[in-house]
Amino acid sequence: MPGITVADDQFDREAVDDALRSVCFTDRYDSHYVIDGDDGVVAYSGYDEYPIEVFELEEYTIVLEGHLYGTETVEEAVTEAATLVAEERNDELSEWVGERDGDFLLLVVDQDDGTTWAVNDAFGRLPTYRATIGETTILTRELKVVRELAQQAGDGLEPDSLALGQMLLFGYPLGTRTLFEDVEQLPPGSVLELESNTVDSTHEFQFDAHANEHRSVEENARRLRDRFVEACQNRASVTGETVVSLSGGLDSRAVIAGYTHAEGDLLAATSARPNGSNAAEVDVARQVANALDVPWQSYVADRTDRHRELLLEMSQGMNNLGMSLGLNFAEQVATDHPNATFVTGDGGDKAIPDLTPSKDVDSMDELVELVIDGQQVFSLEEVADIVDVELARLVSSVKNRLLSYPESTLEGRYVHFLVRERGINWLNHGEDRTRYYTWSTTPFYALAFFAEAMACPPAQKDGTKLYQEFLAQLSPATLEIDYVDFGAPIDSLTYRVKRFGYEWLSEHPGLKDRVFGLLGQGEGGADSPPMALAEATSDPSDFQEHFSSEAVQRVTWSSGQYTATQQYFLLTLIAAVQQSDDSSRPNSESADGKTDRLSVSQ
Repeated sequence: MPGITVADDQFDREAVDDALRSVCFTDRYDSHYVIDGDDGVVAYSGYDEYPIEVFELEEYTIVLEGHLYGTETVEEAVTEAATLVAEERNDELSEWVGERDGDFLLLVVDQDDGTTWAVNDAFGRLPTYRATIGETTILTRELKVVRELAQQAGDGLEPDSLALGQMLLFGYPLGTRTLFEDVEQLPPGSVLELESNTVDSTHEFQFDAHANEHRSVEENARRLRDRFVEACQNRASVTGETVVSLSGGLDSRAVIAGYTHAEGDLLAATSARPNGSNAAEVDVARQVANALDVPWQSYVADRTDRHRELLLEMSQGMNNLGMSLGLNFAEQVATDHPNATFVTGDGGDKAIPDLTPSKDVDSMDELVELVIDGQQVFSLEEVADIVDVELARLVSSVKNRLLSYPESTLEGRYVHFLVRERGINWLNHGEDRTRYYTWSTTPFYALAFFAEAMACPPAQKDGTKLYQEFLAQLSPATLEIDYVDFGAPIDSLTYRVKRFGYEWLSEHPGLKDRVFGLLGQGEGGADSPPMALAEATSDPSDFQEHFSSEAVQRVTWSSGQYTATQQYFLLTLIAAVQQSDDSSRPNSESADGKTDRLSVSQ
């Protein structure tokens, strides 16, 4: 993604230039050097509207990527953080991060000795990669930069077989893993000292206590409304225009209702499929916008070959290529509204619904089984058949993640998995792809709001009781419009009956898949199985070092046994592994012409 890159003097200027050019994906992009000296470089890439601020102080050079929302004096805030980091005042730094509403990566460089630290927000909203190549630690927002510099050093970065297995099992790797060995993600809420390559936690969530359980549903909803509206206002103040990605669900509906209480220009935009397969969702979005008197616009977006190839080049396999539809949508919105903040409902599925297990869990082994059965894309047996990973090792990796969480209850660990792994390791990456074109955020991850929501008891969240009251507090008109997933308003008897059936099916995953398949609802909007998978697997010699050619061909040509979603995940991994480090970019001509566009920030 656009943003910061740090590397030391192991790499010469030409190698870093080449790596930065490789991530200038469109003609809007430039790369800039903040520090370019004998001890290494600090640089960033992106388009003019992408939020990067550089503060040159007497003691530190500070680079802020992203935004600190609701912060009146940003320079004062980041200077305070720099001082806390450099003086190792860790408890105070934890307080600073825990009080900060923002999507940010903060880089601090000591002017005297060059010591460099990186601090990110509590949710790790801007996915960031670190790798050790030789004796050098690289920190970058772009995974492709790591691969380019590793190639310069003669290191091809072998695929991580366990991460490949986790990706096929859940759709995302667990913890700090990426698809490549020796490349890790920076954990959320952490501080990294680059020279020693040490990471310390500054913030950790804990989900086995509910401090708001003594309050009524109505009171909790009012408190959530107030914090949510404040989060919307803080984000609306960043730019003069806000575009809300409006779907037929509840989360984006809450967002646009929240933004009607904020100042600034507001627009709703909805992604429509060329074949009309999501026409009901588009119509519900239109109704919501009209009910709130917000201008609305639809964009026809598809998973084109160009966007799929571009997404692979951009994310290096960390985004499922089925998400290329979202890339197409973001590109169109950014063309019409280049200075706007693009706002999604991400995080709403974590903050307000009841995330606790739907059945009793009495042991860690039962919890592992529940996580795998409820979250799997491919079954354990299928994963072990497709990639070279032992089934026992895969199960053990899930158990180890659950054991690493701070909660004392099994239910709390289950919630933590959904927030930390599914939310941060998958959904954050999905939203981050939008930032290739325009800045994206969500009010659901405002820390004050999220903490308040997670402190509400599961009994109030069950059956959307809390969500219904929350929407009523934001805008009663939103309750009268169908929730597209159930074809009924959420305050209706029809909804409650359908919801009961859905929750019962959720306790029987195999039956749920069959029922949804019969109803044509099992693909989550995915189109027909991609022919790109057939093309990518036509020559088994291209992928059989890391995948079973027989199993891959079975998934490719199964004639309906595997969903398009499953096939897209397999395509993503095969394409990422196949992709050679020196492959040409989709827009190589424009990228090649950027030599003279590299500049040094003053």
